[in-house]
Amino acid sequence: LAALAAAARVIAAVLLGVAQSATQHRLTQAEAQNRAMAAVLAAPDARLVAVRTTTGGMATVVVSPAHRSLIVTTAGLPALAGGKVYELWFINSGAARPAGLLPAPSGGHTSPFLASGLARGDKVAVTVEPAGGTKQPTTKPILMLRLPV
Repeated sequence: LAALAAAARVIAAVLLGVAQSATQHRLTQAEAQNRAMAAVLAAPDARLVAVRTTTGGMATVVVSPAHRSLIVTTAGLPALAGGKVYELWFINSGAARPAGLLPAPSGGHTSPFLASGLARGDKVAVTVEPAGGTKQPTTKPILMLRLPV
């Protein structure tokens, strides 16, 4: 009975250690993302643009060419049917590069999303795509924005 209790304590300690490690990893990632967003927001070249989407919602974009990054947040976007997501794109000379999936709207708003890899001359677009995103846009953009760079 004592050996069984000791084994249970060891298993509990191992499980707690694994959970703590996973939590620390998520915290470290969140801190890095917050630092990157703060750098974009505080950049001397940061520019803010707000624009309506074709669905009636608004998108707010803060772009920093020096950081090659931008932050997107939205308000008023409709919730999507199951299996659909809002996908962000960088478009240059007609070629689209996926920039990430926007967080699902909650109460009509998406939380701020950081996208990196911005190149000179890029436009930003948002489309509605199948869950998981696509390699190329499959629908007409609900937002197309020429960036102030």
